[in-house]
Amino acid sequence: MYNALHTAAQQPHKQRGGDTMKVTRFSGLNVNAADFDTTVKFYEDVLGATVNVRHQVAGVDVARMSLGGVGIGLFDASGGDRPGVPHHTFVMEWGEDMDATIKTLEGRGAKVEGTRQHGEGPGYSVYVNDPSGNRIELSTDPN
Repeated sequence: MYNALHTAAQQPHKQRGGDTMKVTRFSGLNVNAADFDTTVKFYEDVLGATVNVRHQVAGVDVARMSLGGVGIGLFDASGGDRPGVPHHTFVMEWGEDMDATIKTLEGRGAKVEGTRQHGEGPGYSVYVNDPSGNRIELSTDPN
């Protein structure tokens, strides 16, 4: 039974209009860190994560890390939880631009909570919540 379900889960989801959407991999998770520096050191020293880059998002310090082939974004939450964090990121294959993707997701019953263009594009992210309120980032970078 698992093999049949697993195989079905790996197939692209086809919409009636013929567009295709497929999760290609889990990219990472993004979490709040109330004690930012101590949390970064924990992931480095205890778990063996590597800090790839430190930067700011909307004026907040972020450490982008790698651990076991997964990306981790630690957001400085010393001033309170960051909006949109925590969330998990899945890399998607899309056959359409961002506006068409939003329309497709909304047609499937998802409420799009936000979007983000990756630099000058063409990559972008679309944010939705699952039925339990967990925030999910669906990301694509065709280049």
